[in-house]
Amino acid sequence: MRGTKFLKTASILEIVIGLASLLMSWFIVGNGDFSNFLKEGFASQIFLSILLVYGIHIFEILAGIIGLVKSSKKSVFVLILGIVLFGINLVEFFTFDNDMIAIIIHAVSLVVPYFYLHGAYMNLKG
Repeated sequence: MRGTKFLKTASILEIVIGLASLLMSWFIVGNGDFSNFLKEGFASQIFLSILLVYGIHIFEILAGIIGLVKSSKKSVFVLILGIVLFGINLVEFFTFDNDMIAIIIHAVSLVVPYFYLHGAYMNLKG
């Protein structure tokens, strides 16, 4: 398979990035003071936002594990995971329109899902 190295490397990086982001999110949420928002009735929105952030990072970790396990095989499922990973990062890229540092960070963060998707496509094709 031609895309095995791309997929293995990207899968390992997705696991590392997912774990680091999950720990960072956990640290930020654990140390945040949300009392003003809770008084204003935004508790359900905060809860859903936190749940979404955790869900995305857990998805990145699971996609990395699945990509690593199936890196030497043809798999449509891994290709779909790559499309979803790239799509999530692409949406995040377009949500920060006026913060230049966030735009640069999200542009760089598109590289790993691209390699994941590219490796999965090369494995499926070859």
